[in-house]
Amino acid sequence: MKAGLEARRFRVEANVEPHRTGSWGSSQVKIFDGDTQIGEYIRNYPGYALTTFEPFEIDGAWYALYSRDYSSTRVMSLPDCVDLGGEEPAPIGFCPVEFFVPRYKKVIITNQESGRESEDWWFEGKAEKHCGEETTEYGSKLSFGRWMSLTTGFVAGCIWGDDCSWKLEVVDLSRAAEGIICRSARFGHVELADGMSLAESICFDRHMPYWELRATIIRRERRDVATGALIDPYDE
Repeated sequence: MKAGLEARRFRVEANVEPHRTGSWGSSQVKIFDGDTQIGEYIRNYPGYALTTFEPFEIDGAWYALYSRDYSSTRVMSLPDCVDLGGEEPAPIGFCPVEFFVPRYKKVIITNQESGRESEDWWFEGKAEKHCGEETTEYGSKLSFGRWMSLTTGFVAGCIWGDDCSWKLEVVDLSRAAEGIICRSARFGHVELADGMSLAESICFDRHMPYWELRATIIRRERRDVATGALIDPYDE
């Protein structure tokens, strides 16, 4: 489950603007820092305004993935709400419907008998109710760090016209401060399950020194019952 405002600080509210002849309408998106409005933009599509704004933090500075044009992903700085760069609108571009940049806390686990330390990362809802130091029922001490963002973001959407399902793609945010983001189908062609948010569809684990960060993805598949064969959705 995705953590709340304590983990992200910035939020948006959206009002759908009535459609005009020859258009499908738009959304007025207002950006807030707490209860204070700090900016706004017009998204040229009435839907998905709330889910296509995702704040994240890198090296103590805040940014947001956002989609003012339905066919492109861009990045802005916060709290000044300045557009830094990203994709340009494209007739057959990838249309985002939701962004997700995971938030986590580093946890130092100390075995109080041996003094041995190990590090874990707790994500989103699991980390939300924990801070400072705690002691587990097994006697280990947990020391929680501050909220942090991955430099890898995730986007659900589709190429224009292919909206039979949402596909999962990855956004490299390591150069977001320069206005440079890179979207790719790093995991291949992944169709997401219906009715689930990105935060519900992807969970993360890290078990050092055995493996770095890994993701478990809930995906959508359609199969023939008699043979078990995977059905290509584009052959239906």
